[in-house]
Amino acid sequence: MAVSNQTTQGDSLRAKLDTEEPAMRCAIYARFSSDLQRPTSIDDQVRRCKDFATKQGWTVVEDFIRGDEARSAATVAGRDALNGLMVAAKTKPKPFDCLLVDDTSRLARYLPDVLSMNDVLLYHGVFVYAVAQRLDCREKASRPLLTLHGMMDEQFLVSVAEKVHRGQEGRALNGMNPGGKIFGYRNTPVEDPTRTGKYGRAAISGVKLEPDELEAPIVIRIFTMYADGNSLATISKVLNAEGVKAPQPPRNRQIRAWCPSSIREMLRNERYRGVFVWNRTKKERNPETGRKTSRPRPESDWRRVNVPEWRIVSDELWERVEAQIKRMSERWTATSLGGQARRGRGPRHLFSGFLICGECGSRMTIVSGDGRRSYVKYGCPTHKGRGVCTNGVLIRKDRLEDQLVKGLTGRILQPAMVDYALERFQEQLQERLRQLREQAESAADGVVALQAKRQELKTKVSNVTEAIAAFGHSPSLLSQLAALEAEIAKLDDRLAEMNQPRDFALSIEDLRQFLYGRAAEISELLHDDVEGARQALSKHVERLVLTPRSTPEGPILEVAGNVEIFNGSEDGEGVRISNGGQRRFCSALHTTVYPSGWLNSQPCGLNGTFPVC
Repeated sequence: MAVSNQTTQGDSLRAKLDTEEPAMRCAIYARFSSDLQRPTSIDDQVRRCKDFATKQGWTVVEDFIRGDEARSAATVAGRDALNGLMVAAKTKPKPFDCLLVDDTSRLARYLPDVLSMNDVLLYHGVFVYAVAQRLDCREKASRPLLTLHGMMDEQFLVSVAEKVHRGQEGRALNGMNPGGKIFGYRNTPVEDPTRTGKYGRAAISGVKLEPDELEAPIVIRIFTMYADGNSLATISKVLNAEGVKAPQPPRNRQIRAWCPSSIREMLRNERYRGVFVWNRTKKERNPETGRKTSRPRPESDWRRVNVPEWRIVSDELWERVEAQIKRMSERWTATSLGGQARRGRGPRHLFSGFLICGECGSRMTIVSGDGRRSYVKYGCPTHKGRGVCTNGVLIRKDRLEDQLVKGLTGRILQPAMVDYALERFQEQLQERLRQLREQAESAADGVVALQAKRQELKTKVSNVTEAIAAFGHSPSLLSQLAALEAEIAKLDDRLAEMNQPRDFALSIEDLRQFLYGRAAEISELLHDDVEGARQALSKHVERLVLTPRSTPEGPILEVAGNVEIFNGSEDGEGVRISNGGQRRFCSALHTTVYPSGWLNSQPCGLNGTFPVC
């Protein structure tokens, strides 16, 4: 009878524990790689993962169902949905326990990425489950299986690339266009009447190029202008001034306009003389940035195909252009064609990359002078090379650097500006303290709820302990006991944090000395060698916008930007006032540049107004 009662009691305890076991929380990630695929592919993958989770009794966290559309699995760069889930998995407390994917190829098709993400997720207590392969990454044998699937997924990309290259080669040898839009031509699909494609229409066997009636005369004009002795920049400016439609710009360029580099490529494109040179370059993906770059192939790999119907430029005009290119190469050195920036990879200057044209948004560069026969000058490259920007003001490099450094060290970082930043800090600190007091008042209910939750978990621990006493050391019961105790420990940490008094007794004098020291540090680094000064500058200045203005005395450039005083500490030193977040304190730089040097001195106030002369 006693045994029967004990058994009945144990069964009830076990049933109670089974019903109280928390459900597995799941995030879902889906992806498709090409804009040619159906966007519903994301929905299909999510549906399969949800169906699997339902069968397992797992809970899908709706806020963490993410998908990347038209994103390649060859790299994790640019995949915002996946990267967002990786960041969320590292937070505490973790918002989900499992990451569901339809199959391993949705996660990545690059084996190092697959293994690295799996290791990071497991470290933070999250496991990957591939539904199609029934691959549970919690299991001991999962890593070899994950490696095998990752190798197969990666090899799929390699084989697809080889097949695409083979198909493009066949089209090129047949005089077809293997891909892309070329200025001066229109793409005309070639139908194969012997095959049926989508929607009952004839299948497309390739794309041929045909000279465009509107663009072909522009190509001839460009070749003629260059053969007659006009420079690349002159041709660009003339076409832009006349409003001639330019080729479609790349994604990283905002302005659609003719530029010397596009003219240069056109003058060397043998398609215009009816010769197709294929396989000159290959695309390789940078594993760090995920971006594809073109790299040249050996000339032995090139394939030349004569396609007479492509001809736009006559042999006589082509030969004249080739002779002019040769003359220009022999006559002019790289620096005389537009300043130091034309030397392949130009020398690094202190403010290169920081200066922005206020008219068109281009980065201002060295556009004139070589430092030997003439002064090196900064200017807007869009104005010089294309003529579509109105900012034609040039300023000597030595004047710009000398006076900007003096302005940064003597105006913006002077004690008066530090005191101003300190006053703003005190104001924000008081505001933050007010917010914390309000949060503390509203957190009282939260503490009560956490305490109730803790008491509930303690009751479950007591039940598990009784079950262990009744049935012995069962692995399942011991696992539940460990999980409950871990959850209680997390609640204790949260309660301790919420009950901990916040001490903001900061020494304003210590803070003032810290700011003075940081200002002096910036000043010293700006007078260091160019590379060291650039590194220091990049930690405190993001960009300086130079906007041209006309005055009776001559043109000026107004400079605007922010100098962040706290940023750039190697050891993370800073002023933290809430939840580990670091406040940013910037001094506004607003000044005037005098390119011609007509003004040698200006009184300086707290707004940092000074001449560059």
